[in-house]
Amino acid sequence: MNMFNYIFEGKTYTDTSNEYMLAIGMSAEQIESVMSQKAYEEGEGAIAKRKAAYTKESDPLFLEWQYDKTPATEAKWRAKVLEIKARFPMVSADA
Repeated sequence: MNMFNYIFEGKTYTDTSNEYMLAIGMSAEQIESVMSQKAYEEGEGAIAKRKAAYTKESDPLFLEWQYDKTPATEAKWRAKVLEIKARFPMVSADA
């Protein structure tokens, strides 16, 4: 899974706890902006990245499987789908 990071005053950070961001000197507005970006990347951004990966990586394998209908090509396609899902996980609303 890709870890979310943000840049503040020329440095890259990964800790998004409110306490930490206040301690490094971020304003409430800056913290809100970081949290909004994080939510986007974990939600809609992940959907867009997953969709692009399906189109580029798994769709050709699916078409190949549809053409020859062998267990090996089906397994290759399904493995790619699982790989994409692991790379771009969906965050549930409950998380």
